[in-house]
Amino acid sequence: MDDKESSTDQGVVSPGMLVGQAGQTRKHGFGRWTFDADTGDLYDGEGTTRLEPRVARLLEHFLAHQHEVISRDELIVAVWENRVVSDDAINRGVSILRQVLSPDDKNAYIETVVRRGYIAHFPPAPVSERGAARTVPRRSYLLLVALACVAALILYTALGDSPKETRQARESRLGGPPMVAVLPFSAASEPVDSQFFANGVYEDLLTQLTKLQSLRVISGTSMKQYRSVSRNMRRIGDETGADAILEGSVQIVADRIHINAQLIDTRTDEHLWAERYDRRLTAANLFDVQGEIARAIAVEMNATLTTEDRRQLTLIPTRNMAAYRAYHRAMQLRDDPRGSVTDPEYREALEEAVRLDPAFSRAWAELVTNLSFLNFSGDRPDMTLRAEQALEHLQAVAPGSADLLIGQAAYVYYELKDYNRAHDLVSKALAMAPSDVNAVQLRSWIERRQGDFNAFVKSKYEARQLDPRNPILNNELLNGLLFAHSYDIAFSEAKNAAVETFTTGYTGALGNFREQRDFKQLQGSTKKLCETFERPDCGWEVYIANRDYPGAMQSLGQPGESAYPTSGDNDYRRLLTFWMMQEPALEQQGLPLWLSTLEERYAAVDTPPPFHSHIGRAMLAGLQGKADESLQLIELWLGQKPVDWAERISLRHYACRTLGMSAATEAAVRCIRDGLKEASYIVPFLEPYFPYYDSIRAEPEFIEMLAEIDGAAPSPE
Repeated sequence: MDDKESSTDQGVVSPGMLVGQAGQTRKHGFGRWTFDADTGDLYDGEGTTRLEPRVARLLEHFLAHQHEVISRDELIVAVWENRVVSDDAINRGVSILRQVLSPDDKNAYIETVVRRGYIAHFPPAPVSERGAARTVPRRSYLLLVALACVAALILYTALGDSPKETRQARESRLGGPPMVAVLPFSAASEPVDSQFFANGVYEDLLTQLTKLQSLRVISGTSMKQYRSVSRNMRRIGDETGADAILEGSVQIVADRIHINAQLIDTRTDEHLWAERYDRRLTAANLFDVQGEIARAIAVEMNATLTTEDRRQLTLIPTRNMAAYRAYHRAMQLRDDPRGSVTDPEYREALEEAVRLDPAFSRAWAELVTNLSFLNFSGDRPDMTLRAEQALEHLQAVAPGSADLLIGQAAYVYYELKDYNRAHDLVSKALAMAPSDVNAVQLRSWIERRQGDFNAFVKSKYEARQLDPRNPILNNELLNGLLFAHSYDIAFSEAKNAAVETFTTGYTGALGNFREQRDFKQLQGSTKKLCETFERPDCGWEVYIANRDYPGAMQSLGQPGESAYPTSGDNDYRRLLTFWMMQEPALEQQGLPLWLSTLEERYAAVDTPPPFHSHIGRAMLAGLQGKADESLQLIELWLGQKPVDWAERISLRHYACRTLGMSAATEAAVRCIRDGLKEASYIVPFLEPYFPYYDSIRAEPEFIEMLAEIDGAAPSPE
């Protein structure tokens, strides 16, 4: 035995050893934790977290070599089996362990030793656990093994030799219920209807699976990326976290529909189940087949169907084929990358579906959500009345259903803005449809409005697990981690993102900048991103960081194209850039236009201007040299009650920058400090944003703040 571990012959165990196994152990106890290295399960006395296999091996190695400096090369040999891996892989593994074990103090258990590696210190397990950890004598151990083998043989004989019958209950590779993915169904013939019904069967099957309590299903947004690629099931399983994948095809022949489906284990490529269905083409038959497929998946995954699950699988949402067609036409319009839920055609298709079948609750729920969303800003009261009428119909035809709860949650959120009640409703809906990623998304938006950012980030992780390759969800998770100031996790997530976007790339570049403070590298990385991703404002932040103000203005678009938009971030970016340029000709050209733009924007509105307009007005006041007015407007905005957290997060950094440019040192410093205490896009490594604070960088109060929030920040030149 390695002399780093205590001998079990002396009846003593290391802080990690709990169960002996022929002189060795794979269970460890430390502090409040119990860790099973065989399964990767980490139990804290309340719940169990299943670590990824590589992360579990990393923790096991740290436990076996406590109080020693462990180099990265050693970790590559011991944990990554001497494969060629990047530093990012090691950083990610360590970051995950720190987040799980000590989220409030990343060095509590695992310390970074600069340029040498890591050193781990784990507290001992409680005495009662260590006392119970003596190993089984060898003779007793062999007897137990023999008895176990006999018992296994008896059980095997009793159950028969079918692999299907002896398969143990499946658990997701990510922990929790088994995860199933469904590839888009293909059309097995040329007629247009074959592809239409292939899409419809696929969408309805996903909807049914989202309501099963004992399974989780990956969203179609992630799986549609595999529609036209070589289908390597193991690779797809690795990329999505799916334990099994269903694929199928649909063929329409005259008045009949033929559906083929098969379920494949992503770990072994084993075909778990396959079936062919040949039915007359009716809406009822379509839903019957989907219910049979869902039940077969549950059986193969050893998932126990609840009474509610069984009821859901027998429901026929509509028997009206015309209503079915209208609903799925709406879904295809909604999911088309070129489409939008604001398109009248989408809403009209839903209205046609419920007109043809007034009991079609799924279509009613979608319609209520859409009508409520369209009046979120309060400028379309006609949509409110229509949403209320639609909600009344939904209540009448589907009382107590998940569809009703979703419709109510959307109405209460978008129309009433009662976030506590909306959260309660959507949580109840998710209890009935736990894989509904759209409901998880809605819950996260509500949590942001409530100011509960820990819950917001948790919901974003849950949404990403259900839709792992959705670029929007990945971006929202990164943004959530950044405004929650969880920088280590955000940078690790960006470098290991399943999909590449401008946001993942730029977040990774910021992480590199924080470590190296290299402006040239940041600029080069951003330039490459701008060449890869088409964005109208690409690179604006880096142009500002390098004080290239003409370049920054150009990145926002040329005058005459969309130089002075009426809403969005670019409003504030143009004003700040315009302010920094300080050219009289531009002032004469642009300032009157900005003033008239703001006045025109709110002139026709009966209610007071939106509160965020105070930021734009403060920038205009500062641009005109009215520092006191600028400060007053910013402080008015910061003092609004109740806090609109969505607005507060997205605009606070503009407020702080405006104060810095107005030379309001005390207010700017307070704004930055407070922004680091609550959710915001303000970061402690401020060098890329120094141009906004040039007028106050020499002030002692600003210098003192920099030293406190980021010791690596240089003193002002």
